[in-house]
Amino acid sequence: MYGYWYSVKQNFSFSRDELKELFWTSLAFAFVLASYYQNLFVVEGDVRIVISDKLLAFFLLAIMAVFLSMYFHVTLQKLIGIRLGYKVKYSYWLNGILIGLFISVITLGKIPLVSVFILPGAVTLEHISTLRLGKFRYGMNAKDIARVSLAGPISHIIIVTLLGMLYFSTDKAPIISTLISANLLLLIYSMLPIPKIDFPTKMDSASDGLGLFFFSRGVYLLCVITVLFYTILIWAASVFSFVLAFGLAIVALLVYYVAIQQPT
Repeated sequence: MYGYWYSVKQNFSFSRDELKELFWTSLAFAFVLASYYQNLFVVEGDVRIVISDKLLAFFLLAIMAVFLSMYFHVTLQKLIGIRLGYKVKYSYWLNGILIGLFISVITLGKIPLVSVFILPGAVTLEHISTLRLGKFRYGMNAKDIARVSLAGPISHIIIVTLLGMLYFSTDKAPIISTLISANLLLLIYSMLPIPKIDFPTKMDSASDGLGLFFFSRGVYLLCVITVLFYTILIWAASVFSFVLAFGLAIVALLVYYVAIQQPT
C-alpha cells in the first residue's frame, strides 16, 4: 500500500493545460445549465436574453460545481490509472463543446440533454514505464481501459450520493437539487459510447462509455441500465439507492435474456 501512495505522490498531477481545459468544459456546461434552469432565453413574441443577478450567481455556482465534479471525475481516473501503471490525462474536444453550445442556443436552452450528448472531452492513457515493470503484457489492453473508464461514472455516483444526504438535511433545497441534476447529466453523458473524432478522421480518445463498450457489451449494458434506473429513481421518486438501481438492472437483464431465448 505504501508503494502505491508513493507512486501517487510521484505521478499524480494536473497540468496547467488540463486545468485550463477542465475550466472551459465547466464553463460550457454551466452555460447549458443556466440556460435551462434560469431561463436565459425568454420568448415573448421575440427572443431576448435576460441576464439577472440571480442568473449570474447561479452561473458562477454552476461553474464551480461542475469544475469540482469534473476534477473529482478525472482524479479518480488518475488514481485508478496509477494503480494499473498508467498516467491519465484529460483533454477537451473544442469542436464538441462548440457544437453543444450551438445546440443549446438554437433550442433556447430548453433541452439540456441534447446539448451534453456531444462529447466535450475525454482522458487518454500513457504508460508509466517504472510502474509497468514486471507486468504481464506490457501493452495497453481493453480491461485496463475499462477499469479507468468505470472510475468516471462512479465518481458522479459518489457525488450524487453525498449531495442526496445534503438534499434531505436541507429540506430539499432547490439549489442542491440542481447540483444533483447536473451530476446526473454528467453521469449519463459519461456512459454514452462516443468517440472523440477530430476533423477529418483522427480519433485519439473516447468517452468512458466507449471504453466499457469495447471491453464487454454485457458489462456496458449492465452499467447503462443501472445508470438509467438510478437516474429515474432520483428524478421521479427522490430515491438515492444505487443498490436498488443495480438490482433492478440485473432483473431487467435476466428478463431480457430469458425472453430472447424463448422459442418463437
